[in-house]
Amino acid sequence: MSVAEVVREVAKDQIFFDESGGGVTLSGGEPLMQPRFVQALLMELKARGIRTVVETCGFADPAVICRLSRWVDLFLYDVKLMDSDKHRQFTGVPNEVILRNLKMLAEQGCAVTVRVPLIPGVNDDSKNIGELSEFLSSVRLREIDLLPYHRIGSGKYHRLQMADRMAAVDPPSTEQMEEVAARLRREGFCVRIGG
Repeated sequence: MSVAEVVREVAKDQIFFDESGGGVTLSGGEPLMQPRFVQALLMELKARGIRTVVETCGFADPAVICRLSRWVDLFLYDVKLMDSDKHRQFTGVPNEVILRNLKMLAEQGCAVTVRVPLIPGVNDDSKNIGELSEFLSSVRLREIDLLPYHRIGSGKYHRLQMADRMAAVDPPSTEQMEEVAARLRREGFCVRIGG
């Protein structure tokens, strides 16, 4: 779709955005992989007074994030693992650029909610949660959405004849989610479960 086509579709709901304070969330995949399109779309939405949110994993060119940030009302920013080697093991990429970009957004005063998918046996350990808390405190970000791991996409692996490396991982219990949320709240964060 072109920017004009997307804006035409979005404009149909503008009355609802105006009444509710809602707007448009650019998600994906990774929207920052299409920076020219995203910038043009964000600029047009902002020109129409529509609130904008970008959901990102943060693995993007810092110049792109910096340039786009002026048209973004809120970043929903994924932080999966603090250990870069472990991050590479589970996602295929290290996390240094992700954390640098998050720090840059915080330093610019951008609105950011950090989204943490809580995956038992992967990133729910005390060490990772402690390092997450330390990092977010150091950049003065306080909003966290804890997202419980789920198996919604597991059927896709079977249909694509791919191995599901996470097939043996169970979603976290309500108690596990509450325990991590309570720890982060004690450390001064505003935590929501889900998001």
